Amino acid sequence: MQDNLTALLRLQQFADSALPIGGAAHSFGMESLVDASLLNEDGIESFFVHYLEEAGVLEAAYCAASAQITSLDQWLALNVELGARKLARESRDASASMGRRFLELAARVSELPLLVSACELGTQVHLAPCFGLVAGAMGIEPELASAAYLQQSMTTLISCCQRLLPLGQTRAHQILWNLKPAIVCAGRRAAQAPPHRLGCFTPLLDLASARHATLETRLFIS
Repeated sequence: MQDNLTALLRLQQFADSALPIGGAAHSFGMESLVDASLLNEDGIESFFVHYLEEAGVLEAAYCAASAQITSLDQWLALNVELGARKLARESRDASASMGRRFLELAARVSELPLLVSACELGTQVHLAPCFGLVAGAMGIEPELASAAYLQQSMTTLISCCQRLLPLGQTRAHQILWNLKPAIVCAGRRAAQAPPHRLGCFTPLLDLASARHATLETRLFIS
């Protein structure tokens, strides 16, 4: 019981949206959507419910699969596959940048041999598979790893919205609270199906992310 509790506390630490991996610098297309008046404070909760059903499940599936890998070659293949499915360069680069920082931080603080070896590979890795690899190395079940990853993602994106929209702290936490069932559902779906069998259709978000570089003024890198 004590070992399980320690693992859960460590997972909670790694799932903290305030982890210094650059999350505060990226909006993953949210800024472009707000700029185009396609997203406002009244529609955020509904938007993220649908986000979890599409992009959330797909990302979490790569997290869940990475929590069960038997070799780093298999894990690298998951990273390549996920990268190829990220159509917008801005979001793809953001995911890779945050993934590398997350992996290096986790390897340094945990000193787990698998994570140290993964850091030495020197190739592009993405945040969702990195989160799954770290969770698996700590003995966390895929479904829990997926839910924790999505919790971190939603917290980060809602925080982005707070800087872009008139969204107060209380309302932001209420939205995150209300999203818990959708997070659990998405995490469960992700753990039950291999990533290559899942589809994701988010053209508006992909276009918004690609358009980000052309915005006249920007708060975020992506």
